[in-house]
Amino acid sequence: MNVYEAATKRRSIRRFEDKPVPYEVLQKCVDAGRLAPSGRNQQVCEFIIVNDAELLPEMFDTIGGSVKMPPEKGGPRPENTPKGYFVIVINRLLEEDPNRRRITLYDIGMAAENIILTAFEEGLGCCPIMMFKEEAIKSVLGVPEDYDIGLVIVTGYPEETSVAEVATDSTTGWVDENLVRHVPKRKLEDILHHNGF
Repeated sequence: MNVYEAATKRRSIRRFEDKPVPYEVLQKCVDAGRLAPSGRNQQVCEFIIVNDAELLPEMFDTIGGSVKMPPEKGGPRPENTPKGYFVIVINRLLEEDPNRRRITLYDIGMAAENIILTAFEEGLGCCPIMMFKEEAIKSVLGVPEDYDIGLVIVTGYPEETSVAEVATDSTTGWVDENLVRHVPKRKLEDILHHNGF
């Protein structure tokens, strides 16, 4: 698989097999994340891997969004919840000034995409989670006060199928009766401008 194939075939996954993910596989993903571009090469992102069976339910309680939908709407049954978490934390002490926060958000995104694409290559599914209880995560994982939670990525071996299709009138995803997730994407010609708007 090449990078283009990975980028175009990967979809967000919200239901996972009841199978642990080896730490070494998760570590490889983070290694790719740490090598992502970073504004001014400040490297403010640090990473926490969570795959301990006792911590997984606690982490699941800290997140929200589509991964928490009821099973009949495509959400996970208890045995299909995430089997691993990548938590991207931001060391505020390394941010040279508060105006850098915008650049930090780009850094988080670039690191996250490297993690997600590497996970896909390793046979894992992922879903970035932007709705989470920051203080609860800090408490569960012992994150110091001078760090912020930038992003949470859930992961595991996929238990669902997710397909991209051409968006017609809406980009809202849906789940069919076979629990296949459909993800409408805008057409390239609708979003691409060449040599000007």
